[in-house]
Amino acid sequence: MVKSFSKSKRTPVRLRHKIEKASSAKQRKARKLAKQNPEWRSRLKKDPGIPNLFPFKDKILAEIEEKKRNKADEAQRLRDAAKVKKSGGANVAATEDEEMDVEEEEEEDSDEDMDENDTDVNSSNPMAALLASAQARAADYEKDGPSGDMGNDDDEDDDVDGGVDITANISADNRNPDSSRKAFDKIFKQVLEAADVILYVLDARDPEGTRSREVERQVMAAQSGEKRLILVLNKIDLVPADVLNGWLKHLRRYFPTTPLRASTPASNAQTFDHKQYTIKNTSETLLRSLKSYAASKQLKRSISVGVIGYPNVGKSSVINALTSRLNKGTQSFACPVGSEAGVTTALREVKVDSRLKILDSPGIVFPAAVNDEDRNNKQKKKAEHEARLILLNALPPSQITDPQPAVTMLLQRLSQSSTLYEKLLQHYGIAALGPFGQGDITTDFLVQVARKRGRLGKGGVPNLMAAAMTVATDWRDGRIQGWVEPPVLRITDDAEMGDNASAEVGPTSDQKIIVKEWAEEFKLDGLWESTSGQ
Repeated sequence: MVKSFSKSKRTPVRLRHKIEKASSAKQRKARKLAKQNPEWRSRLKKDPGIPNLFPFKDKILAEIEEKKRNKADEAQRLRDAAKVKKSGGANVAATEDEEMDVEEEEEEDSDEDMDENDTDVNSSNPMAALLASAQARAADYEKDGPSGDMGNDDDEDDDVDGGVDITANISADNRNPDSSRKAFDKIFKQVLEAADVILYVLDARDPEGTRSREVERQVMAAQSGEKRLILVLNKIDLVPADVLNGWLKHLRRYFPTTPLRASTPASNAQTFDHKQYTIKNTSETLLRSLKSYAASKQLKRSISVGVIGYPNVGKSSVINALTSRLNKGTQSFACPVGSEAGVTTALREVKVDSRLKILDSPGIVFPAAVNDEDRNNKQKKKAEHEARLILLNALPPSQITDPQPAVTMLLQRLSQSSTLYEKLLQHYGIAALGPFGQGDITTDFLVQVARKRGRLGKGGVPNLMAAAMTVATDWRDGRIQGWVEPPVLRITDDAEMGDNASAEVGPTSDQKIIVKEWAEEFKLDGLWESTSGQ
């Protein structure tokens, strides 16, 4: 029997519902405030680590430390090996001498054993002794081996093996001129010393931007002018026919120049159809020219062809296109390729046949002369330099700090042509641009790109950095049409050049003679005449 004056300890249902309703309202308010907060916060939860109550925690931590220690030891070993290889000191020579002495002692012991065996055989069977002597001489010949590659020049059916790295990985920050200079001294000079022919790969959208006069001067001066230089205009499917022909006509006044379409474009790329300049025709023409030059030299060794150029101009794709001609048109993977810059990190040697081998080099930004005014405006020049490298596709995404100046430079370049400017706006579905918001056309452009492509942060705030990276990626892959118009040089005769020698009217007469002679050596004279309009 319940007493009338006692109270129940149970919580009323209406009070519990009130608490749940207040909690839900508080959570809704917190979510609403989080959406309005423009500050970016990662959704990834922090790793809690290994719980202290886990029975094998000490063992797991010891294994992790052991892996770190092994990795550090391996890195130190590689650094020491690179130092020893670079220094080439007496220790290495002494070690090699000791190894040679040991090998000689082993060979003497084996010869003594052979002599004893020969003596035993001679006493029993003279024919067996003669056979053993012939086998010993054959082994000695194979061990020494003939010097040089005396293979057949016409052996084109040999399978092309994958490239072999002949140096350690080389990394450089192309934004820093000092780092570019070190990479230039380390990579380009190695290629120049080892190669007989230099293929200088240029981007057809901006050939002068990817061209260095210093490189051309050093190639011309190397070994008293014995080196040969050929300009390769790559990515020709990204420019129209009149622009391509104008650049070919301009560059052929300085060096032999050949067009090349090394690979298929990226998806949704805006390309132009050049009927004669296909991947098969251009690569076969270049390979045939190199093989004819190698055959004309009649050397006992193979001809080395070094491929140089800015990052992401298609050097490795050029080598793959050349080697695919030997694999009966099948795709070649002699050199790794990628859409981003910095895929090739070491000098790589690809053997084409017994007469020809190609050296693939990492892309480097060739240093330019810096005057006093540039040193005074160092910060401004650094931003402009990075923006120019982004438009040249010479920087990997990991080295891009701020892509917005590059977008500004791209808008300024495309605004000079109303057709290209309209195509840019149509590509992103933008009606028009104006000085809205902060009064900057670039900001308005990136805001609209962010909204069209979904590059938004919390609260719907446009992420301008992500939008700028999207524009830079589309420009790199050719989804945005744009190019630099070829210069028009005034053509004068020899009498006028004598009267006004200081005027810049193009290459000198000596260089014209060199271009003609080199074109005849590679049998490039007269190629593509019907399509280039020359």
